[in-house]
Amino acid sequence: MVLPPDEDDSDSGPSVVNEKSVHEPEEFDPDSLGPSIPEAPSAPEPPRDGSASEISGLFWKLVVVFNVALFGLSVGPMIIYFEGQTDRGVQVFLVGAIAFAYGYFRYRQFMNDREDEDDGDEDTDGDDSDESVSPGTEPTEHNG
Repeated sequence: MVLPPDEDDSDSGPSVVNEKSVHEPEEFDPDSLGPSIPEAPSAPEPPRDGSASEISGLFWKLVVVFNVALFGLSVGPMIIYFEGQTDRGVQVFLVGAIAFAYGYFRYRQFMNDREDEDDGDEDTDGDDSDESVSPGTEPTEHNG
């Protein structure tokens, strides 16, 4: 066990606690631990044609429509069961069902329009031949 030097013992050197190894750096560098942190890529610029605002607007409209649908489809049966008000519960349930049907219709309509736009972009290359089909076989579509 090493004891700190006494005040009256002037010829003793520094204690073991204060000694540094010759291999120890002067100051600790925390950046030397582990791999370097990569930089995140910058986000791409949104298109300037207004389609992003149209998509965003439809998204938020559908969020509201599906929230109404969820509310109606869940609260309607609760009104019937807990309150015993069959007419009111059926009305609330039907509002939810109609809102869900409308939201689903608008969502499918958007997805079909978007697929049609994507198909239109692919057909502009001018190459209508299908070289991957061998003679005597019919081309098949793989949608999965």
